[in-house]
Amino acid sequence: MNLRFLCANHRQWLMSDTLRAEQAWLDWSECGASLCEEANYAEAIPYLGCAFELANFLLDARWPGYSIASMRFCDSARQLMDAYRRRGEENQCNYILVGASSRLARELNDRQNYQITADCIRALYLGDFAPAPQLRLVGRAGGTSLH
Repeated sequence: MNLRFLCANHRQWLMSDTLRAEQAWLDWSECGASLCEEANYAEAIPYLGCAFELANFLLDARWPGYSIASMRFCDSARQLMDAYRRRGEENQCNYILVGASSRLARELNDRQNYQITADCIRALYLGDFAPAPQLRLVGRAGGTSLH
């Protein structure tokens, strides 16, 4: 996908360490979600966009495991799409939908992860995503992560 929210320096710095990228993903996802709760979508989009870009990196790295990384990617895409939709920017929303589903479709050839990938693609198009309870985990620093 060609969506770029991170500057080159931050991208390189964050993507050189999966733990650092995961923490930034968590922080930016939470910040973007809080701004959306306040109906401040214009300010939320950059945070959600950076989180989405990091979720793509973490999916490539399969960090901290494929099922968690794919669900985070799907959830990040869904949050970003929702923020754009609420701003009335349907074209951006559709662009993210096509790009994210295309990104996930490349993973469908992995038989071991086929079902989780198919579920994530379906969730993108249906607009709902409820991860299985067993996939929730406690973050590395002792706090609870989103997934």
